[in-house]
Amino acid sequence: MASLIVAQNIPINMDAPVYDFLERHESRGHINSENWSTRPYTHSQITSMLVEIESHKAELSNQELQILKWYQQSFNRNFSKETLTFPWSRSNWSRILRTETSDARPLFMTYHQGNASAWISWSETFRIQNNAKASRGYHTDHLEISGSKGPIAFSTQYTFFRVTRHEKFSELPDSYKEGYLLDRDYMKWINWGYPTSSLTYTHPDFTLGIHRQPVYWGYSATNSPILSDNINPLPYVEWTTQMPHLRFKFMHARLSPNEKVKQDTTNERRNLSAHRVEFDLTPNFEFAFNEFVVYAYRDFELGYLNPVNFLFAEEQVQGDLDNKLMALDFKWKIIPGLTSYGTWFFDELDFWKLFSGWWGNKFVFQLGATYYPKRNLPSLSLEYTAARPWTYTHKNPINSFTSGGRALGLPLGPNSSILSISSTWSYSSKLNIWALYEWETNYDGVGSDILQAYSYTELEENPSEGFWNGDKNQSTYFQVLAQYRMTQSLSFGIDVAQREKLTTTLSAKFRY
Repeated sequence: MASLIVAQNIPINMDAPVYDFLERHESRGHINSENWSTRPYTHSQITSMLVEIESHKAELSNQELQILKWYQQSFNRNFSKETLTFPWSRSNWSRILRTETSDARPLFMTYHQGNASAWISWSETFRIQNNAKASRGYHTDHLEISGSKGPIAFSTQYTFFRVTRHEKFSELPDSYKEGYLLDRDYMKWINWGYPTSSLTYTHPDFTLGIHRQPVYWGYSATNSPILSDNINPLPYVEWTTQMPHLRFKFMHARLSPNEKVKQDTTNERRNLSAHRVEFDLTPNFEFAFNEFVVYAYRDFELGYLNPVNFLFAEEQVQGDLDNKLMALDFKWKIIPGLTSYGTWFFDELDFWKLFSGWWGNKFVFQLGATYYPKRNLPSLSLEYTAARPWTYTHKNPINSFTSGGRALGLPLGPNSSILSISSTWSYSSKLNIWALYEWETNYDGVGSDILQAYSYTELEENPSEGFWNGDKNQSTYFQVLAQYRMTQSLSFGIDVAQREKLTTTLSAKFRY
């Protein structure tokens, strides 16, 4: 059974409430800090962290123990019998409306034989949205087939979205990021879908995988300047390894075209090569170095496929044709429960002109802190991010730090700033509450368009005078989300959000 647990490198959706629970206990010192910086977590990472938290159960409140047991049941895949279960199995159906802390949650189908294990999970989410002018339906169908055999793990998932067409409520939900949109005047629904998948091989010294998954690098919970989930899940290959106090991750991904997809094979190829190395300088201080290259017009560059190659040096050897970027970030657990973090993402820099407003100093600066009280009380997070003009851009827009025209990093893009306050609270094993308030500032001057081409000569002749360019446009964003889980299979939620309009979403989710 141990081999099954090790091999379950199956990514878990980043909107799962377990992430907040794990980060709370990581900050309080109940689990190690090796997983916070790169997401999504895998099934084996989550189960391992839950075991670590359980080893500190003498320090947990009764509420926290109940929440822990709830998640242990939810992620339990240690099927007790070597058998095949079907969806019409009486034992499965009888547990749908009950909560049992010792058994695996009900699944549509399961298989277990020797060192092979697999399952099929299916969910339906029904929503009603209202923007004060109209109401509409918004539904999600999700199918997952996952499993493992020895050191090999696999997962394939498909999520299909449907939104009712309504002329007074035409904005698409945030779940639509890019890709084919089935939108016909004669249809009642607007439809789109996203596939995600993973196939990994786990060796005692490394993990090798091929994926189409969201990629999130950085310590910010929602606004990482490095790699965020602002884009469609990327197809990529990945190689990771770790040793005491050091972790290394490499990926090579295919990016989507920034222009409209053509109906033939002449779409321009765009690629991302990236690696990240993390050091534990002290038990409470973690430091990381990130390096990236965006390149185009060829399928693969062998020099960028070498995980341990210095990407900036390889880019110079290639003739300085591509877009190289770097980032430094850290996390510091000041005291148990209080964690600070920061990021400096940069493209081009001249340290002698760092405070001059020179256009070529293209970087994003971020600083934040999160406090988790010792008792099971709401957390408090404060974060500030500032992005210089032209950050993520390139003289050749095809090499911009984008996919499908959207920033790979900070969703607001260049020439912007954002101050956010957020809080999460797991009131019990069944009720989660999340709140966010943001002050966003976008500047309309040159360097705001992430796909804008530029000339070195023109910019040198018209230098910037300040940190940002242009007139500022300020806005606020507010969101409160509450989710109540009746059982492991049935949950309800309410989501109230306001940017330009107040939108209320009522949801019900059934998973099996």
